[in-house]
Amino acid sequence: MVVVEVLAGVLVFVLAVFTTVAAFIGLLGMLGAIRLVRCDRCGHLGTTSVSMPVRPCAHCRHGRLFHPIEAVHHGSVLHWRHHARSGG
Repeated sequence: MVVVEVLAGVLVFVLAVFTTVAAFIGLLGMLGAIRLVRCDRCGHLGTTSVSMPVRPCAHCRHGRLFHPIEAVHHGSVLHWRHHARSGG
């Protein structure tokens, strides 16, 4: 029973942290200090201070760090959306 209570507490803490971060990003967005934009190459969300798309995003620059298992499996740093857009 203690394990369930600890897991529930950890889940509540993680959700509270993510909610707080999302609220602050929303407040900064309302002030115009930060914007959420999509990457031109892969479509991942990124933050910037201007409303232009991020080029290239952290996922494109460091693909093997963000998707190491996928990179080993496919032998490249391309994200699956690259394959979907190119038709292969």
